[in-house]
Amino acid sequence: MKLLEEAGGALEGIFSEMAGIGRMHPCDCISGEFGLGRDELKRCCITGIGPERSEVGMELALRCSEAGEKLLIIDMTGDYTGLVSYIPSLRVYRAGRNFQANPFSASRRGFPELIAASVQAVLKTTRTERFYLERALLLSLSQGEERPKPSDLLERLLQIEAEAHPRQGLSIDSVRNVLWELQAFDRLIPQEVRPPALIDLSKASSIRVGRLAAIDLFLNLGSLDLTGVVIDPADRIFAHDAPEELSEALEASADELARRGALLIIAVSTNSLVPRWITDTLTSEIVCTTVSHGNRQAPERRTQAPCACGSNFGQEPLLIVSRYSDAMQPVSIRRTGFKPVGDEEIEMHMRSLGEDFKMHIEVEKKATLLEKIFADKAMHQTAKELMAMIRGGRVPVDAVSKQRSGTLKRVVKMLSRHFLIIEFADGNGINWYRLTKAGERALDEEECENESEVRV
Repeated sequence: MKLLEEAGGALEGIFSEMAGIGRMHPCDCISGEFGLGRDELKRCCITGIGPERSEVGMELALRCSEAGEKLLIIDMTGDYTGLVSYIPSLRVYRAGRNFQANPFSASRRGFPELIAASVQAVLKTTRTERFYLERALLLSLSQGEERPKPSDLLERLLQIEAEAHPRQGLSIDSVRNVLWELQAFDRLIPQEVRPPALIDLSKASSIRVGRLAAIDLFLNLGSLDLTGVVIDPADRIFAHDAPEELSEALEASADELARRGALLIIAVSTNSLVPRWITDTLTSEIVCTTVSHGNRQAPERRTQAPCACGSNFGQEPLLIVSRYSDAMQPVSIRRTGFKPVGDEEIEMHMRSLGEDFKMHIEVEKKATLLEKIFADKAMHQTAKELMAMIRGGRVPVDAVSKQRSGTLKRVVKMLSRHFLIIEFADGNGINWYRLTKAGERALDEEECENESEVRV
């Protein structure tokens, strides 16, 4: 209780009085707000598990909007649409439904290098594959296509392949497989984004399409009239293994936001998932973890940034550390109780804002590469299981050749023809099957489609 009483005199509401949010009375510390000044939200990180993290992110976004901030929310969870019931001016753009940008356009930042680097980060392409994608982008531009779609780039690859050495055919085939995975971008839905706005990428045809769209959005924020950006989950944009030039461009975009005085609020399961250039420059951190009633000792401070630790339950305390103090102080935020919002409600909401709005028919589930190759369900399932075994290094060539199953042999033949598996010899002269890069991506795509909705 002593720690709670000490918190009463230290917290003044979500922002400072100078920021125009208003003061919080000392006695309101437990039912009050986050206790962070606007400067402390210039680069804020919310960490925690899935829905609880999103709930805190929504609460913080709501408080910022009530304070007059004009936010752009890049939501890859699908949780944030509940904000439309509380922020009347919030416009909602749902990927594949009433919004779809073109990340391959020549007008995008860093064309073509950053576009190819973004694809490399999301789909793990090789340097050679990236080179051919850049060539296809430049060839499209030279032929007057300033906004090429994946289907256009597939045609340019045919031109490149006709002039390339036969040995390069496998790399070009791999780029073709990549573009097949991104064909959702063929269906462009032009829409001017006007903050305050929510970009809901959870309806994208795949996680990879959503990731590429999110990276493209963050790299091209310059023209938008905004005072803050919220991203959840941020590690889908700021990945540790991103190509160096992409990481530098993302850092430059974040620095541009800082120079404009805009807020950057990111949400991840743990801040170890984002690069050091983010964690080393945090101005505050909100950690959503349960705090035991019997142990109110503040966790050891890890960085110079202020840190708030929140709980799973509304009545459990949040722990706050002031910018000017190492002491962490427990407070609790009021819970709004956001509810999911459907397409019809979003359509009515957008029309109330004067938007000429038409919700497009929901995109059908995109067939995976293996589904395109194997129309027969039994062969498709065999291919998945075989590739999973090959990834584990447990399939010698000789063992397959001795099998009586004609289905298995046809699957191996088709996988080899599409350069998804190859043979290699180990040091003992034994031949094994191995997945190619394209094969790894195809198997990853299957696993992404089959993964549960549990998020972290």
